[in-house]
Amino acid sequence: MPWLAGVLVAAPLSAVAVTVERLEVGERAQGYYVTFEATLSAPAKAVMAVLQDYASYPELDPRIVTARVVGEQDGYPLLYTRLKGCLAAWFCRDMDRYETLEEGEQLLVARAVPGRGDLESGYSETRVEPAVENRSHVRYRTEFEPSFWMPRWLVRAAVVRTLERGTLAMFENVEARAREREESHE
Repeated sequence: MPWLAGVLVAAPLSAVAVTVERLEVGERAQGYYVTFEATLSAPAKAVMAVLQDYASYPELDPRIVTARVVGEQDGYPLLYTRLKGCLAAWFCRDMDRYETLEEGEQLLVARAVPGRGDLESGYSETRVEPAVENRSHVRYRTEFEPSFWMPRWLVRAAVVRTLERGTLAMFENVEARAREREESHE
């Protein structure tokens, strides 16, 4: 199976409290994957509350134009998300996703709905567990295959770079929002 992977293991930066333990992004078959593990300086309950506030997703990731629950499918909430993505200045497009959601106290699973939106397939799983000193440990993994053609030989490195940066930035924003949420409830 052909794949291209970039691995980043980093100590926390002084301005950023997210401690990244693993960030791996790569290409697999016709799609891409991300594996991310980190400790966030926010309680697990507050982190899950932020992750389940779907309408606020555009505040977590600037690529997300809108996100909202639009109904149910097979007894699960159905999330619609529109993303705007650009790879370099010459390849930009909107991407619509429809995903069913399984929500738990420490788990959020999203599955792409085949035939709806711009994903041929997709799966995301986020686990958030309490850690010491009012922190949380996050394990996030996603795999997806776009349903539209991209010149992969040309965009491969840009997609990997965008997913690396976007994943880290998103969880930094999740942490910040969770800390704000926790402080406002004290």
